[in-house]
Amino acid sequence: MFTYITNSQRRLDGSAVGGITFLFTTFSILFCLPADSFAGVGDVTIRTDHPQYAGEGAFQTPEDCVQFATRGTTKPQDKAIAMYLWFLSHQWHLMSPMEWSVPGRTPDSADAGDYETVVFDANRARFSYGYGLCGTVHAWNEVYWEAAGFPARRREFPQHINSEIFYNNQWHTFDTDMAGLLFRTDGIVAGYDDLQLDPSLADSVKAPVPHYPFAWPEDFNTMKAGWQEVAKRKSWYKLYNGGYAAHPGIVSLRPGETFTRWFDRDHFGGPTKRRFWQNQPGGPSRSWTFFNNGPPQHTGTESNSRGQATYCNAEFVYSPLLNSLSCKEGMNNLSDNVGHREQSPRLFSADQKHASVTFRHFSPYVICGDPVDDTNPMSGNASHGLIVEGRLVGKILCEVSADEGQSWTPFEPSVNDGSDSSATANAFRYDLTEHVKGRYGWQIRFSWTGDSGLDELTFTTTSQVNQAIYPQLTTNGCDVTYTSQQKAVVAVLPNFGLTESQITNIEDTRFRSSNIQYKPRSTKNRLAYQATDSEPAQIAFKVIAPTQLTTVKAAVRYQVPVPPTKGCDVRLAVSTDDGKSWSDFATAKIPADNEFSSGWLAAEADVSAAGIHQALVRVHMHMPGRQAALIDAQLYGIHKAADAGRVNVEFGWLEEGQLKTHHTVLPAKTDSKTIHVPTGNSVKDSFVRIQAIE
Repeated sequence: MFTYITNSQRRLDGSAVGGITFLFTTFSILFCLPADSFAGVGDVTIRTDHPQYAGEGAFQTPEDCVQFATRGTTKPQDKAIAMYLWFLSHQWHLMSPMEWSVPGRTPDSADAGDYETVVFDANRARFSYGYGLCGTVHAWNEVYWEAAGFPARRREFPQHINSEIFYNNQWHTFDTDMAGLLFRTDGIVAGYDDLQLDPSLADSVKAPVPHYPFAWPEDFNTMKAGWQEVAKRKSWYKLYNGGYAAHPGIVSLRPGETFTRWFDRDHFGGPTKRRFWQNQPGGPSRSWTFFNNGPPQHTGTESNSRGQATYCNAEFVYSPLLNSLSCKEGMNNLSDNVGHREQSPRLFSADQKHASVTFRHFSPYVICGDPVDDTNPMSGNASHGLIVEGRLVGKILCEVSADEGQSWTPFEPSVNDGSDSSATANAFRYDLTEHVKGRYGWQIRFSWTGDSGLDELTFTTTSQVNQAIYPQLTTNGCDVTYTSQQKAVVAVLPNFGLTESQITNIEDTRFRSSNIQYKPRSTKNRLAYQATDSEPAQIAFKVIAPTQLTTVKAAVRYQVPVPPTKGCDVRLAVSTDDGKSWSDFATAKIPADNEFSSGWLAAEADVSAAGIHQALVRVHMHMPGRQAALIDAQLYGIHKAADAGRVNVEFGWLEEGQLKTHHTVLPAKTDSKTIHVPTGNSVKDSFVRIQAIE
């Protein structure tokens, strides 16, 4: 039934681990489904009338966050302080989140020195995490400061990292990690230059704006001593382009799929059943934070910075109706001979020759798991992140991919052959958490011949959610706005651990300049592409969607000399005519005083007018006098989802210990609909559920 190549699995860089072998096949992101088959509910968002935690409908993009946080402000400093207060109540200090960004390296947040696997995408941080160390959160903050109109950078500080933003022709320091601002005598937020001119500003406080309140007076004295060190010398590193935003905050559901967010991390059965993605006993949490404690306040020694922040969970349950055409909504590939019918097997091979179907999942929420030791789901074992179950008929080859189909691993579910009379015939259940944890999506492929096929399938995916993006209800009646823009996402996240021949299925090598070489990344090789000389170099990647593309998003991480050589040039361009013409849509700003050895460039291009399913994104790099190099790339295509079906929106909350619920059925495509949820004078959030109805 299954063929194993060896008895030991090897990682992408060749290092052996226990298990089975990765099967590499020719990868294509070409979709063979008809364009009008992708329906369901696209780009669903919820926004409540909560003054701080209104949900993803208010915070879907950095620009949305800025608009929400700074409403009612006009002056630059008032706007900046409003953003500062928003950061304090939506982010908190903890070991930085880490993911699978280095082939061959297992991320583990207990390893503070593993800088390469840290998450620097502010969109991923906002949806899945909300916590990080100083250098991480201030990298994310760059994205928001820029969206608010403030040039931003990170600055070295004694055993710490700060943010500096530029307005009124000066740099000003905003420390959102330690919750500290300094003020000049004229009431303007101070920066490094101000402290070096007047060291006494280390004592400046402007109530009630938070000023190092976490462990008063310990933190205040520590930071005061640090500022005194800043005043003694001028050479503190200036770091640009450390954060970016690329991962779309879009959730799309297929008919038969339910998306539930549970506010209580103990929903699954208490502390020993928690599901998370962080190496920390019981999951990520902190008791010193402004989260969920009202607007940040600090007067004298008193502050409301003793809130409790942790995480919550999202659960996607998808049961495709295999006897209906709607099951194709969950697929990104199927062979031409796959048929569907009422009798068993419901999905079958019409000509009894080789047939296959591939189901997929992708969201802005990171897949997590229940760690065996209740502490470490990252480098330790975990379960219940992805469960696939159903009924298989005959011999079925089952494979899973965690990298958008670039590599596949077979798995062998235990199918009831009738020997267990208490179980349904041909039923199976398999936990695939170890294959997909720490990722945002998966693909599962089923292949068969002859009379074999599929009768039932259910995929249950559990993810970690940042509590600050959960749409909280308000008391005494809450107005909720539901929207659906009928958009979906295709992700192109190159697996730079693959060989040259395998990576070319995502890269369009026609546009690779002759002076650049590809070498698989590993724990010993940081660079994916490097120029052989100091001349300009370029690479192009494919973004292919099943329906019409509307937007292409891209983020690339490049190596940069320190100090930058004159004429450094990193650009992104898009082609909608197979490379006949190109349009630049992003250029990296690399200031002459930059002292950060790499940078991220991220942007999006509107391609809706072209009426295409495929676009190319070209990366142009030139570092005069040096060899240009690309470290990483992440690309996404936003495409149309057809109008279809209905959606059931349901809220659950507790009032005096009693569960209350309210649901509304709406058309799947709804530009904006206000729902009134009849809450009482006491509300404790329990769940919010969106169900796609065929």
